[in-house]
Order: sequence, then structure tokens, then C-alpha cells
Amino acid sequence: MATKIIRVMGETDIVDIDVDAHDGGTNAKLMGLDLVDKINILGHWMDQDRGEALAADPEYLAAMTAIAAEVQANGTMGATFANGTNFMLLTILREKWPVGSKAKFQKIAERVGAEHTYLAIACGPAKVDDLNDDDALKKAETSQLGLALTNFRRMRKQFANSSAVQTLIRQGI
Repeated sequence: MATKIIRVMGETDIVDIDVDAHDGGTNAKLMGLDLVDKINILGHWMDQDRGEALAADPEYLAAMTAIAAEVQANGTMGATFANGTNFMLLTILREKWPVGSKAKFQKIAERVGAEHTYLAIACGPAKVDDLNDDDALKKAETSQLGLALTNFRRMRKQFANSSAVQTLIRQGI
């Protein structure tokens, strides 16, 4: 039973990661990749309806878990779990390639076989009473997206026009 969940929300898919399932070891699918490459490969997996199918494979789920754990360890997310929270929403969204920089960004994406580069943005933490309750998790997700909307609006120009967050920004929650 999970005691902490990171809900990874990509462009088209959502996968819940049990933070406690990560043993701290390295993952063969991620060998030789730095954190930027890992975020880009996770974004690629969570785009074009690939995420849920890949998460059904234990090897891919272990790789997704390792990436989420590393993002948590390298950001502010680790400290928030220490304050009694047990749910975090991590969005992995398509990055806009500025005019004149396409070749540079394309090389970064191609290192992991992706078509885009991605930005990892952690939304605020939440306390969910029952991590096995899908409705409670959905409610926490919606709440965290609502709180992050101001940040998404401020960062609007960093997201690709094709990113799902652009629709969220226009419509609100």
C-alpha cells in the first residue's frame, strides 16, 4: 500500500507513482541519461497515449518511478512530503522551441528518441486521507492544477502551442 504518490501528468496520460516503490537503485533504461534527458524520455512516454500502456510493463513503471523519485530528490518536492503531505502532482509538458533554436532543441529531444522536449513542473503538495480512493486523488489533482494555473499562465510562452496546458490556461479549471 502506497504511503506517498506522485501523480505524473503528461500531455495525454496520467500515471500514479508509488514513491516508496523506488529502491534507490539505477534503472537499465536510464543508464547514461542526465536529469534533463530523463524528463524528456518520461515526457515522451507520457505523450501520444503511450504512458498507461508503458506503465503496465514493470520495467517501464520502474523507470518512471526512478525518474519521479529523482525529480523529487532534486527539487523542492522532497521537503514537502516531510511536512505530512502524501500526494504530489508532477506535470510533464511540451516545451516551446524558440525560433532559431530548433536544431539545438531537436538534438536534445533526439538523444532519447523524442519528438519534443518537456518541462517538469511540480504542483503543490496535498494531504489525501485515502490514497486508494480514486475520487479523492482526482479531487486533489484538480485542486493542485487550479493552484498551479497562475504559474502556468505566467509561464505560457515556455509551453509549446500544441501542449495541453495551453487549453487549460485558456479555459481555466
